[in-house]
Amino acid sequence: MEPANSPAKTMRTCLQPADIAPLSMRMATAAGLTDGPKTKHLNAKVTPALFAAAASRLGTQSPSAVIEAALAALATQDDLGPWLADQWGSLANVDPDMLAEMNF
Repeated sequence: MEPANSPAKTMRTCLQPADIAPLSMRMATAAGLTDGPKTKHLNAKVTPALFAAAASRLGTQSPSAVIEAALAALATQDDLGPWLADQWGSLANVDPDMLAEMNF
């Protein structure tokens, strides 16, 4: 059991859900994707393990919150990594001999 004044316990009690919202939710909010009334109704069946893992990571058992976070992650997905992989060897005028010496 943690002492009452341990840093971990203090951090858990001080942070509010809005403070630890996933980056994707903050990005969706900044992009205006969460503005306006919530009028779109969704009904879905998922495996309990998938929902439990997502809910645990999000810190809530609310189906609405889990679905909203998942949609935000899809809507704000960063495609830089895959794009860079596709551009391998064509991004710059780099001497091929120098590239051959690099360990990636």
